[in-house]
Amino acid sequence: MTEISPLVDARARALPFAIGVGGGVLGILPWLIGGGILPLQNLWASATMPEDMPFVLLPLSQYFATLLFSVLLLGGVFAGFAVHFVARRRAVAVWPAALGVLLVHVIAVVQSFAVLAGGLGLGRGGDSRVMLYFAGLLGGVIAAILLAQLGCWMTSRRSVGVVALGVVLAAVPFANWVGRCFLAVTGDAFPPVFLPYLSPWLPAIVVGAALVWCGVRPAWRIVVWVVGLLAVWVVPALFTAIQYGLGMRVLDGDVPEMMRASVGVFPMVLAEVWQPVIVALVIGVVGTVVRMVVERDRTPAVSTRIE
Repeated sequence: MTEISPLVDARARALPFAIGVGGGVLGILPWLIGGGILPLQNLWASATMPEDMPFVLLPLSQYFATLLFSVLLLGGVFAGFAVHFVARRRAVAVWPAALGVLLVHVIAVVQSFAVLAGGLGLGRGGDSRVMLYFAGLLGGVIAAILLAQLGCWMTSRRSVGVVALGVVLAAVPFANWVGRCFLAVTGDAFPPVFLPYLSPWLPAIVVGAALVWCGVRPAWRIVVWVVGLLAVWVVPALFTAIQYGLGMRVLDGDVPEMMRASVGVFPMVLAEVWQPVIVALVIGVVGTVVRMVVERDRTPAVSTRIE
C-alpha cells in the first residue's frame, strides 16, 4: 500500500483551501470594488455624511439585506463550483475549500461588525433598538454563512444533479451579485438602463441552462426541474417582500409589523413575477431536447467507428 507523504497531503489540501478563499473573496468583491463604504445608519451615534462613513467588508444595513445575503451565499457557491470542475481532473477534498470560505466570512464579519458596533455606540446604553438592530443583522449574517457552507457542499459534488440543484437555488442571488458588479463600476447614482431587466430575466436564463445541463435522467432529476422553476418564481417574490418589510422606516423597528408587511406584500409580488418561470421552462425543454437529439445522433457514429 502506497503511503502519501505529509508534504503531498498538505499540497492536496492547499489547492481547495485557496479555491475556498478565492470564492469567498469573489463573493464580496463587487461590494469592495464599489468602495465598501458602510451605508448610512438610522441609529448611528453621531451625524455623519455618506462619504464619511467608515470602510466595511460587508454591506451591513437593513436596506441592503438581499445584497448582504447574496454576497455571502455566492462565496460558497463559487468555491464549490470550482472544486467540482477541478475534481474532474484530480482528487481534491471539499472541506479545505469550505474552511477557506469560512475564514473569509469570519474575517469580514469581525471587521464589519466591530465597525458597526463602534458607530452605533453599542454597550453605552441609550436606545434599545440598537441592540435589536445589531443582533438582527448578526443573526441574518450567520444564517447566510451557514447557507454558504451548504452551497459549497452542494455545488462541489460529483453528481451533476446535485450541483445543478445548488445552481438553481443560487440563481436569484447571482442576479443580485451581477447587478452589484455593474453598480460598482457605474455608481448607484447612474445605474445602467438595463439593470431593472437583469433581476427577473438573468435567473431564468441561469435556471434554464442548469436544467439543460442536469437533464432528466435518472428520473430523480425531475426534482431539480421542479425546484428550479419554483425558485425562479418564489425567491424573487420572497426577496422583494423581505426587503419591503425591512425597508419601511416608518415602522421604526416594530418587528411584528414589519413581518406582517412582508407577509402582506408577498402574494401580490408572487402574482406578478411568474413570467420568468415560462422562460426558464422553455430554455430547459428546448435545450434538453436538442441535447438528446445530438447525443442520439452521436452514438451511432461512435458505434460505427468502433465496429
